[in-house]
Order: sequence, then structure tokens, then C-alpha cells
Amino acid sequence: MKKLLYVAMLFFAVAITCGNTEKAAAKTYKAGKFKYQYKNTKKGVWITKITPLSSKGISKLDIPDKIKGKKVVKLGSTGDEKAFDLFEDVRDLFGVVIEDPEGDGIYTISNPQIYKRVAKIKKIKIPSSVVSITPKCFIYLQDGKEINIPKGVEKNVVYQFTKPKWKKLKISSKNKKYKVKNSCLLSKSGKTLYGIVYKKKRVVVPETVTKIESGPYPEGKESGAAIHRYAFSGCETLMIHKNVKKIECFDSASSLKVEVDSANMYYASKDGSVYNKKNGELILLYRTGDVYHIPDGVKVMSYTYGVLGSGGGVKKIIIPASVEKIRDFSYCYVGKDAICVCYGKEPPVLMDKFTSAAINLTVYIPKGCKAAYESAWKVGGEYQDRIKLTFIEQ
Repeated sequence: MKKLLYVAMLFFAVAITCGNTEKAAAKTYKAGKFKYQYKNTKKGVWITKITPLSSKGISKLDIPDKIKGKKVVKLGSTGDEKAFDLFEDVRDLFGVVIEDPEGDGIYTISNPQIYKRVAKIKKIKIPSSVVSITPKCFIYLQDGKEINIPKGVEKNVVYQFTKPKWKKLKISSKNKKYKVKNSCLLSKSGKTLYGIVYKKKRVVVPETVTKIESGPYPEGKESGAAIHRYAFSGCETLMIHKNVKKIECFDSASSLKVEVDSANMYYASKDGSVYNKKNGELILLYRTGDVYHIPDGVKVMSYTYGVLGSGGGVKKIIIPASVEKIRDFSYCYVGKDAICVCYGKEPPVLMDKFTSAAINLTVYIPKGCKAAYESAWKVGGEYQDRIKLTFIEQ
């Protein structure tokens, strides 16, 4: 009898535990036309998902500062928190992920109905109680919304607040890390520029800026730096003054034309492109169409962030005589049957072996230089069957 009573009590305890666990894992709260999925933490409520329940009457989203008496302190999906690096395809706060599974520029939306509803949200108010957001919390939002960054949110900011372009981005004056000026997301001191937050034809970098970068690594990520191609998208021309001493990024998904003040001691611009005055390294190539024209004065085409990337398949690349070193052409994203025009009688040194996919590159060179180029750019080993270089003197 005692054994039966013990077994019954054990099953009852297990049932209660399982019920509580299930309940804890599926907490929801409804307010207006939005449903909030959340979990309780030691510090307060973590909202892991927000779902618009209708396609009407949702132009403004006021995220609650409390749920059932507990303060809301964090936003973002739990999957985002567990992702290994920044570039994993994880869901945003609304349960949406936009993927390019084949890497061919064709994107799919995981939840198109919700994505369409989210498009109707024009203003998002984040409560001042929030002190933490996950790396991709707002990353897939459409352009043209209004949003705010509370005083306590100081991490995981740069990537997701420079990718979408906002109608208005208000940062609390009490935030110790960031501020907005001249459409630019800046460090609180105004010395560092992280990216552009509004769509503008022409942006003038504030004169306080001495450094341009794409921000710190996301919290807890071992790889996937916040350097990304969207930080300066939405801007046609970027004006850089003489005070900028260091540029650590420029990977733009769209054509970005940069003009540098001629009085700048560290960088120079020509035809929209930027290069380092000290070592001649190309920082950003302003490209139009499928022809890459490297500015005269550039000496090194190397490891800059996406200097020739994005857009792929260039048909023609023009290299002036000033260029002394080139990274492997795979990093120039040359097309399969591209043309390269080199004006230097001395062939530029290839800094890496050929690692590109199959290409058939026709290289036009000055007269009397064929032997030198064939020797310097010799393709051998595993690459000789898929990379063909044809040298033509002109």
C-alpha cells in the first residue's frame, strides 16, 4: 500500500513539474492588436517574439514596459541569442528571417504574411526599461519607420540600426554610447562614425569624426564582425573632411561615392574612390555598371573590406601603372569571361595564389611585356584546369 501511495505521489509531482515547465516555456500576453511571447528572467521580462494579430490598426507599436507587473528588460529571439555568429540566419523579434540559401542573391522570406503586417508598422516605441536587445532583433524591418534607442541599450546597436534606413531614429540623450548627427550614427564623443541611418543623397560627415568603422563585435559572438555591407547604403555621396585619420571599413552594397577634403593628410579621393595617401592602398572603389576603373595613384589592391566585392561578375577591370600589388582576382569578383587592362610595364605582384572559381581572363598589357606577365602571373597546380589567362599586347 505504501509503495502504491509513493508511486502515485511521484506521478503527481512529475505531472505538476511538466505542467509548470510547459507553462513557463509558452508565456504569452496580448495588448491591443499585438501578441507578445516572453520569458521571465532574474532581471525581468524578456520579450522573445511580437506578433501583429491583424493587418489593420497596427501603425504604432508601443512595446509594454511591464508584463504582469514585471519590468520588460530585453528584446529579441532566443535563437538569436544562441547563434554562433552574426551572419547566421536567425529570426528577428517578429519571427521573420530573410534567407539567401543558394548565395545567388535570391532571397526568401520565412513568414511573408507577418512580414507584410510588419510593413504597416510605422512607429515603434521601445520602453526605457529595456537595457538589452539581441543582435538581429530589428534587422529585417523595412525602411522608413520611426524607432528609438533607450538610454540603457549600449550593445548590439550598430548592425541593426544602420541596415534598415529609418524615417526617424531617436537616441536617448542619456545613452552613453551613441548619438545621431547629420544622418550619421556616431559614438557619444562624436569621434567615431559607424554608418548612415537615413536615406540621403548627400551626407556630410561631422567635423568631430576622426575614425570611420562599423562598430564592435556583437556581444558574445566569436566570429562575424559587425563590419557589414549595409552601413553606408542609402547614401549616394559621402563627404569626408580633413580631420578623419583612420578608415576601417567601407563595404557598401550600393554604389557609394566618397569625396575627401584635399587637406586630409591620410586619405585622398579620385572619381569617387578612396585610397590611403601613406601606402596607396585602395579603401573603396566607386563603381558604376560592370567596369571597375582603379584610380591612378592606387598602389595596393588588397584586404580592404569588400573593396571590389558586392555586385559580382565585373566584365572589365582597368588597372593603372601605379598599382604594385594585387590580391587574387577572386576577390575582385571578376566575371567568367572578364577583361583586364593593365597599363604597367612591370606586372603587379599577386599577393595570393589563384583561388577563384573558373574564369577565362583576357589581359591586355603594354607591348614587350608578355613574358614578364606570363611569368609573374603563372597559374599552376590545381588551378590550371579552371583558370585561363590570355595575354594580349597592345
